[in-house]
Amino acid sequence: MRISIAVCIGTFIVLVWMLRRNRISLGLPVAYLANLHLIHVPGAIGKVLDKSGKLTPAGYTRTGIMLTALGTVAFVAGVAIARRKMVVPLSLPAARSLFWRYCVLGGGIVAVISYLIDIPSVGAVFARGGVIWMLGVLLGLSSALWRGDRARAARWLAVLALYPILMLMIGGFLSYGSMAVIIIVSSLAVTARTPWRVALISVFSIVLGINMFISYFHHRPEIRAAVWGGSSTDARIEAVTTAIKDVKMFDPNNVMHLFAIDQRLNQNYFVGLAAERLENKRVDYLRGRSLWEGVQAMVPRALWPDKPVVAGSPKIVSEMTGLTLSKETSFGVGNVMEFHINFGIPGVIAGFLLLGWGLGRLDRRAAEENARGNLGQVFLFFVPAVALIQPNGSIVEMGSGVAAAYFAAYGWRWAWGRWTMPTERRAVAVPRQPQPLPS
Repeated sequence: MRISIAVCIGTFIVLVWMLRRNRISLGLPVAYLANLHLIHVPGAIGKVLDKSGKLTPAGYTRTGIMLTALGTVAFVAGVAIARRKMVVPLSLPAARSLFWRYCVLGGGIVAVISYLIDIPSVGAVFARGGVIWMLGVLLGLSSALWRGDRARAARWLAVLALYPILMLMIGGFLSYGSMAVIIIVSSLAVTARTPWRVALISVFSIVLGINMFISYFHHRPEIRAAVWGGSSTDARIEAVTTAIKDVKMFDPNNVMHLFAIDQRLNQNYFVGLAAERLENKRVDYLRGRSLWEGVQAMVPRALWPDKPVVAGSPKIVSEMTGLTLSKETSFGVGNVMEFHINFGIPGVIAGFLLLGWGLGRLDRRAAEENARGNLGQVFLFFVPAVALIQPNGSIVEMGSGVAAAYFAAYGWRWAWGRWTMPTERRAVAVPRQPQPLPS
């Protein structure tokens, strides 16, 4: 298990080093790998630290983290393939405050509207389109830190810190906000001036994130009772504030801390349990069934009202693990488990290789267009890339998310082009005065 943990950490370091060589990246592959590690590595470390024997069986975690390590190697290889023959020269983060504000304000408004829309396909497009607020904060924060503008950086960090708190008050889930924070902070691994700053940011983020999670886990019943019970805004604020005030340092000797990590940050348990049932032939490999459902999910429900594919993966997790899952929390099949239950270890290697190539290429193109100043084009690569960052989701969610993201991205590109249309292009539409005919 220790070797697998070391491989996961090693691949993360290699990925950051690779992206920092020319800095033509928005850090999206780092964000994916960080989110993947978040649901696998802490659980494995917790098993190594556990001396009580009261947690889930270590054998399942050992199998799960081994498959995860294999997947991370394939993922980084895929990103490396996508970054060959890069031609865009190194450029410093440009100051484009108008574009950043456009992304933050436009994305924020659309994100709010998405909660009010209950129309098939349309709601999904709005939900995916709202993620451009992350692009605005990501670019603004990176530029401010690169230039040493602490006041501006503090303002961007305040905007970033507000989002997970709002998501916790609205939905009762910490994961919704934490993924956005990881996506934005991951960009700093590429733009930070020195490797020491990258290490400092990484260590600080890990320590803060684990401590916040443990406090959230223990206060989760009160938070969800306030949110799901329709309590007043004051009651929700009080529940969230209490959790924030109660943050304590992680203690490896505290069984309750290890239990919290084992329960929610140990996706390896599900992976290993499903792998054992497959090995014992208690269930059969899906042999591409969920992959085909992912392709079907890309067809908008507006065009296929009776589409049998639905988002969410508790059903497939229950089917492959034999567990009866609680309806009060979310259970994702996860990329490691889904690739494995389809085609075994070859599926893990091929799946993560393809995922790394796809996300690496989208990240590379988004950074190239940003470096060239083609800001409208950035949407076409950033928004679908964010839709792929779902390491705990299903292929169905990724497929439908990418399809909706492309519709949203083209809409944002059109809107940005109309808003920033140069004066000389506007002049073309002005009727010319009739010229006298030659005599």
